[in-house]
Amino acid sequence: MAVATPRPKRAYRQTARAEQLEANTERVLKAAVGLLRSVPKLQDVTLDEIASASGVTVRTILRRFGTRDGLLEAAFLALRDEISSHRPPVQPGDIDGALKTMFGHYEQDGDLTLRALEQEHEFRLVHEALEYGREYHRQWLENIFGPHLEHLTPARRKQRLLELYAATDVYLWKLLRRDLGQSAAATAHTMRNLALAVLHREED
Repeated sequence: MAVATPRPKRAYRQTARAEQLEANTERVLKAAVGLLRSVPKLQDVTLDEIASASGVTVRTILRRFGTRDGLLEAAFLALRDEISSHRPPVQPGDIDGALKTMFGHYEQDGDLTLRALEQEHEFRLVHEALEYGREYHRQWLENIFGPHLEHLTPARRKQRLLELYAATDVYLWKLLRRDLGQSAAATAHTMRNLALAVLHREED
């Protein structure tokens, strides 16, 4: 009867180190994303705070990500994926379903987006994240409202999508929800009415 050859201890150690590295990376990214969500300014995020929150040393963080900016870039990518998941795909043409997911997205991430907009021109990473968000929203509008705009000429279709962007922008959510103190339901109702008014208005 053949006897199984024991797995070398070195292989076990390498596997354990790889698993530990992956676990550390996940903890560091989670801590960094948490701080990005909570601090008023990006400059307030420090490696010491991230190290403390993740239970690793600053040296470990630098070994994995190289620099603070390297870590923040990875954290922004993780945060972008997390935020994108808050607006799940909706069938093209399903306006009410799409607007419902958009309002939920704003309730979860609207204040974070507004803080980012205040710092856009101070930090490259913030600008890049917001540019991604703008393009995502434009494509989302095209996908959802496009089937209802097929009868328009290309120029009028482009203008209508621009108007829909304004009617669904996070700044309008801020005006209604934060500046004017409207409830989430009232804000959603107003923005829906504006979007539908744009969609169904008669041509000039």
